[in-house]
Formats: sequence, structure tokens, C-alpha cells
Amino acid sequence: MVALNTVSDPLVLALREFAPLAPHMETHLDAAITQAVSEPGKLVRARLALEAGLANGLDDGEAMQLACAIEYFHTASLLLDDMPCMDDAATRRGLPCVHRRHGDATAILAALALINRAYTLAGFAFAAQSPGVRVQAIACLDACLGPSGLVGGQAADLRYGETRGGARAVAKIAAAKTGALFWSAVFLPALASQPTEAERRELKRLCVYWGLAFQALDDLADVLKSHAEAGKSTGRDSALSRPNLALVLGVHGARAGVDRLAALAGAAADRLATHGARWSYLRRFHVEYFAPMHRRTLAATEMLVAA
Repeated sequence: MVALNTVSDPLVLALREFAPLAPHMETHLDAAITQAVSEPGKLVRARLALEAGLANGLDDGEAMQLACAIEYFHTASLLLDDMPCMDDAATRRGLPCVHRRHGDATAILAALALINRAYTLAGFAFAAQSPGVRVQAIACLDACLGPSGLVGGQAADLRYGETRGGARAVAKIAAAKTGALFWSAVFLPALASQPTEAERRELKRLCVYWGLAFQALDDLADVLKSHAEAGKSTGRDSALSRPNLALVLGVHGARAGVDRLAALAGAAADRLATHGARWSYLRRFHVEYFAPMHRRTLAATEMLVAA
């Protein structure tokens, strides 16, 4: 797996290199985009996309372009999610949110610039593929990011307080929001090697498990952690009546759900490895990225019990 963020991390450098910046552009927009790409967080989805691209036959440049595209889509969604009309967050990754520093309108424009650049990079990454593969890639992005994916999930998230719902409703929203981005990071690069139907089904299962687990971990962080510990505004789900598994099932119920999803994801990754060596990166990702997050949440909930 690729190492964690450092100043010399090729992925971090590429995110800055491909950023939608231009000479003599408006200074506030320049500053907003620069902030968005200069504090990239853990880059979980981007690193996953980079590994997936290389494993499925893309060259280094194509895989990096695709990884940056996935991260720009994700970053744009965060810029919008933090807005006063959405979650009204104050901090993200330990810093004031982009809209707090540069204004709401500039944050929206920065998100649009990142989305535009992401589609461009994805197009470049698949330029050498057959027309059929390129069409599948376009359809994949539409499904992941549109009304049946990220946008639809976010819309349901905003209206959750009007109807409420149990764990099933929360999971459905999480699958659309968080699961869709994992699907784009895994399945979009895999199109270069045209996985079999059996492999596609297993990949889908894995991405659903990861998406639900990552969202549940985020839900637990929103309930358990302080702003400083999480590096972003917490307690927003309760304040805004947003879907949160820890609020619906309780901290222990949510943790049990994460335990179950972790086991299911690990089993799916193991089954994929039996289909061929190119899927081995998925197991490495599960061990190196998901498992540590899972352990930290386990420790946090145990501290809560002790208190």
C-alpha cells in the first residue's frame, strides 16, 4: 500500500499539480481551491483508486489521474456538505471550513471547479481504452455521483429529520452517500480489465460493506469525539436530526454493526483474492486502512464504558 501523507507523497503532490488553478485567477477562488487540495486528510478513496488502477492495467499516469479525480469529487462533496445550508460546520481537518474563510459563494465555485477537473482527469485516464469501456466509465460515474448515488443520498440525508427511520433507513442513506464513492474508487478503475459478473458482484458487496462501515465509524466519531479529536465539527447529526447509526442503535449497537461489517468486508476481500492476484490489493487495503480505524473506534467505545 502507498504510505501515509508526507510532503513528498506522490499522491499529495499530484493533487496539487492537477488542481484547477490558473495564472491570474480570482484570488479568493485561488485561495479556496488551494486550501481544499492542500489539506487532503487520509486520502483513503484516492489511495484505493490508485491501487485499483495499477492493479487493473492502467499506467502510472492514468492511475494517478483517476485517483486525483476521485479525491476531487470527494473534496467537492465535503465543501458543499460543510455549508450553512447543509451541515453548517465550522472546522474540517483541523482548520476553518473553506466557506468560513472564503465565503459561501466562493466555496460553491471551488466545489464546481473541482468537479469539473475531476471529470476531465477521469476522461484522460480512460482515453486509451476502447469506446465500450469509456461508455461504461461514464455510466459508472453517473450512477455513483447522481440521484441514485451521492447526490440522492445527500438529499435523503437532509430530509431525514422529517420522517426519521431506523437502522435500515440510515444504512440506505449511507450506502448511497459513502458506499457510492467507494464503488467509484474500486469499480471505475476495474473497468480497464473488464471484471467478470461474479467479480463485479463481489466487488459491489465489498464496497457496500466498506461504505456502511466507514459511515458508521464517522457516526460514532460525531457522537464520541470532540471537535479537536475529530479534526472537524462534531455533534452535528444530533443537532440537525441527521441519520446516525450511533444515535439510532446506541454506541454499543453501532460498534457491533461495525464489527459485523468489518468481518463481512474481510471475507469478501478474501473471496475476491481467489479470483486472481490482481484483487490482492483489496485485502491489503482492508488490513492497512480499515482495521486501524476500527481498532481506534473500539478503544474509544471501551473508554466510554469505563467512564
